[in-house]
Amino acid sequence: APSPGGVFAARVGGEEETAAADGPGRVREVHSAWQGLLELRRMTNPDGATERPCGWERSHLVQAAALALEAAGHRPAGPDGDGYRVRATPQPEAVAVYGPDAGALHACAATLERAGWQAGEYTEPRTRTRYLLASPRRV
Repeated sequence: APSPGGVFAARVGGEEETAAADGPGRVREVHSAWQGLLELRRMTNPDGATERPCGWERSHLVQAAALALEAAGHRPAGPDGDGYRVRATPQPEAVAVYGPDAGALHACAATLERAGWQAGEYTEPRTRTRYLLASPRRV
């Protein structure tokens, strides 16, 4: 949803206000943001590659992963918790992606890999919750 300053922000999942953020206007904003990110990749990667994440994505991991997921049509979790959630991790250059079930996690992994990320599925030792650990590819 837009930030208080009116700037676009990718939905990371778990936001309280999502009803107003859904609809054709949001779809256009997400598409425009994704196209802008691809252009940023083209302009900033030394070889002009758009299939590999750029420096901005590496410094904004949660937002970049969430944008890739939202642009591909995945549904972010709302207050009810159904959908993806992207969270920061203590591991450098990695985010955790949680989904409502194994199928959703596999779909998120495939989307992130197409967007230039590498993703592996893991289980939290204490809660046994499955999640993806994803990081932007370098080569």
